[in-house]
Amino acid sequence: MPRLFDLLPDDTRKELASEAKKPAPAKKRPGRKQKPAVKTSPAPRREYQAKTKGSPKIQPATVPDFVALDVETTGLDFKNDRIIEVGAVRFSNGKPEQEFSTFINAGVPIPEHITRLTGITNEDIRDAPSFSDIAMKLLEFIGNLPLCGHQIEFDANFINAELKRVMLPAVSMQLLDTALLSRLLLQETGRFSLKHVTQTLSVTLDNAHRALHDAKASGEVAALLVPKLSDLPLNVRQTLAACAPGSLFKSMVISTLGSIRASVNLSVGETFKNLPKLDSPEWHLEIDRDEISKTFSAQGDMATIIKNFSPRQSQQDMAQYVTDTLNDGRFLVAEAGTGTGKSLAYLVPAARHALKNNCRVIVSTRTRNLQDQLIQQDLPVAAKLSGENLRYTTLKGRSNYLCRNRWQRLLRGELGNLSPRERIAILPLIIWSETTETGDVEEQNQFNPRWFAKIWNLISAESHDCMGRRCPSFSSCFLHKARQKALGSHIVVINHALFYSDICSENSFLGPIGSIIFDEAHHLQSSGHQHLRTELDTNRLKLYIDSIQNLVQNLNGCKEDNPDLAAFGKKLKSSLKHLRKRSDDFLNELKQWAQACEPELEGEYQIRITEKSLENLYEAPALDNTITDLQNNISTIKQTALAAKDSLKTEMLLSEIQSCAERTSQLKADLLYLVSAKTEDHVFWVEGNHEKRWTKICGVPLDISSILSDVWERCNGGVVFTSATLATGKSTDYFRRAVGLMPFDDRCASVQYQSPYSSDQMIAGGIKEGPDVNNPAFGEYVANTITTLHQELNRNILVLFTSTSMLKSVYNSIKGRSEIGHSNLLVQGYSGSRHAMLEQFKQGSGMILMGTDSFWEGIDAPGKSCEIVIIPRLPFPVPTHPLTRAVAQKFETQNGESFFCYSVPEALIKFRQGAGRLIRTSEDRGALLVLDNRILVKGYGKQFIRSLDTEFNDFESGENMVEKMTEFFDGETQATSTVRYVPLEDV
Repeated sequence: MPRLFDLLPDDTRKELASEAKKPAPAKKRPGRKQKPAVKTSPAPRREYQAKTKGSPKIQPATVPDFVALDVETTGLDFKNDRIIEVGAVRFSNGKPEQEFSTFINAGVPIPEHITRLTGITNEDIRDAPSFSDIAMKLLEFIGNLPLCGHQIEFDANFINAELKRVMLPAVSMQLLDTALLSRLLLQETGRFSLKHVTQTLSVTLDNAHRALHDAKASGEVAALLVPKLSDLPLNVRQTLAACAPGSLFKSMVISTLGSIRASVNLSVGETFKNLPKLDSPEWHLEIDRDEISKTFSAQGDMATIIKNFSPRQSQQDMAQYVTDTLNDGRFLVAEAGTGTGKSLAYLVPAARHALKNNCRVIVSTRTRNLQDQLIQQDLPVAAKLSGENLRYTTLKGRSNYLCRNRWQRLLRGELGNLSPRERIAILPLIIWSETTETGDVEEQNQFNPRWFAKIWNLISAESHDCMGRRCPSFSSCFLHKARQKALGSHIVVINHALFYSDICSENSFLGPIGSIIFDEAHHLQSSGHQHLRTELDTNRLKLYIDSIQNLVQNLNGCKEDNPDLAAFGKKLKSSLKHLRKRSDDFLNELKQWAQACEPELEGEYQIRITEKSLENLYEAPALDNTITDLQNNISTIKQTALAAKDSLKTEMLLSEIQSCAERTSQLKADLLYLVSAKTEDHVFWVEGNHEKRWTKICGVPLDISSILSDVWERCNGGVVFTSATLATGKSTDYFRRAVGLMPFDDRCASVQYQSPYSSDQMIAGGIKEGPDVNNPAFGEYVANTITTLHQELNRNILVLFTSTSMLKSVYNSIKGRSEIGHSNLLVQGYSGSRHAMLEQFKQGSGMILMGTDSFWEGIDAPGKSCEIVIIPRLPFPVPTHPLTRAVAQKFETQNGESFFCYSVPEALIKFRQGAGRLIRTSEDRGALLVLDNRILVKGYGKQFIRSLDTEFNDFESGENMVEKMTEFFDGETQATSTVRYVPLEDV
């Protein structure tokens, strides 16, 4: 059976292990075994009136009697970890009646992180009964009733594993999971941990992550949510009942239908009315730069729209530069520090340019957060300033959108069989698909497309399986809607990935590129390396095999309509069997090759390959031959299908055959490309993890700049590149070279706008006498410094690491220290999702957040939520990665060296991003500490110091550092910041 713990979205699942918990208030007497407590508790009075819809024969959902159960354990593996606490509450008619709770002496030590999570210590369980002592009492308490809980399968598996050890019968696996109910019935809340669900429903949860408290809360949640099943539309309940695996949930949904039959019965969606299409004109009418300038002045329209608006010369100047760029069809590289207000500085001119010329301007970002901010906050302002008839939208790649036709076919069982775990996973999508207007999978978080890649691959709007206008759902197609809206919008917000995959193509559905603006432009080159990369690994091969398996099943289903097609199913199944074996053998051979190359490697590895590296592999040509046979078989099947009588069923099957043919051809081409490693100006490598047993072979174009130069040559409009960090050493030459702008130097302007915040809002420095970063004692030194600052200043500290290994080393040193409370330490990889950690960090006091790459940028923690940033090591690129090595070699060939031409500029940009996490508003004050003494002792360290635009202190010692920081925080700023409000992009 699947573990429902695995079904929640990534941030929710990890968050359950991230929140500190209080110890139970009850204390046991020392020296005596704790007896299980069984008592009767008063039932809370709750009333709920279920609403029925549809036929009068439909029955309201009733709450069955059940036992709410929760266990605290030493880990997540029920086969090896053990229970340390059990809590159970018997519910009758939706009300709690009896309670059962006890500590359990697991016979093994409680891990530190479990104590941190639950508050349960080894002392608490020392004199507690063993599980065998309480097993019969627990079984008697449960009886034959269903079990209820938040991810109850996790708890039930642990109970049954313990019962099996003491040779007692298992408890009932009739389960009522409140996590699933929450994901179905509380989709608008967005977060589904027990803590957030109880808050939403106003259910008391006094002592989270303690067994009895969690059990009782989950029981009350079930009593409130089960009746809400009747509130769902009839067609949704019919579909849920038809698609859910056999379970108590399925029975409850069926009971609400009365005499009505369970069936897949989803709506067809609303037909989209096309907007007038906008084109990219060959010439443009100019917009008035003086009017743009006036908009951003103290007397301009901006001041009437934004409360407490304070004009900034840098924002005004940037808006004028963007205006000139769009008017003249030139290039602009504009670095704009935090607080400049760059989003509106480019959106207002872009909006007026698009309106005046009835054309489209594309805005490309790297992150979803910035996309959402532009659509929800900044573009509505730009519309008010430029004209309410401004049309704007966001557009994403095909794989982000749900395909209505394939979704309904999946639910009807036409795209293959799903496991019980997969069927449970798609249930929330049934409700979401009926309410969503966009079909964008990113707008929901009840289903994780990465965990269930097989399913999403079957139901997304990928081009391989798209029937286009022949599709029966075309008039309400989410992708078609999004594209038609983009074709008729003045401003289209995309991400860098879509830019590389579609927009920069000569065959882009949007037509020729007009004006385009890149925000977060410092990621343009790295995004190219990421999204133009070709990879072959277990996941890709599995998805491909799944698609062929589905084709086999659908061919077998043609026995009555077309026996000739059905006959191919058996032959294709045989080829599929060979493909599975050859795929596994090929990846295993790659693993063996990697181990032979570097036998001392442990954990993750990346090994560069060249034209001769893999020429002796046996399995690569064997896999190629298998794919070729499969390709020939599919080609024959396609010809037979084309000759069949025309019907919708045959047309859909033909579309699937064509999809498999295209995927097979692409897989064959990619295999040859990767294994031969012959393509000039491309870099190839094998990467994997010996411990986790995965392997991947990769290839990517090395020179992104030449690809981008060709794009800029075709642009019929102005191009703007902006970010808070584009310059290195006060020059943008490195960035312009990286994105292919050097051939257009005569048409390219570069400007830099410093942050308007005062330099004395920050104290920055390092300690020259600290140990070298390669010294084995460096990790302990970092841990000691963090501990000292926490003790002496008690302010929120963000520590930005350059590697997971160093983060682990420091965490292992710091986690058991009494000076730092359990609840004060948040560590990436240990304390939950990035979002959950950041929220806890911002809401707490005296918190320490330790993170790696994803925390260096894109996080906003203003004010006291982040007052100290520590950078243990300067963020130079990983020198051992094959891509880094290849780029470095290229620079050495061109310039004679790579360190100052490549490594230092890359590190400077990332360093400035990390330092930028500190001062986010005009009221912020904070301290930046760099523990890498190279910033003070090496000549290139001056470049990092100059990039901060503030005085950099050489602290004599750790004591002197603490003294200076204490004086800084106790004092007042010496100068007044020029901006006294939070700009929109920082809200």
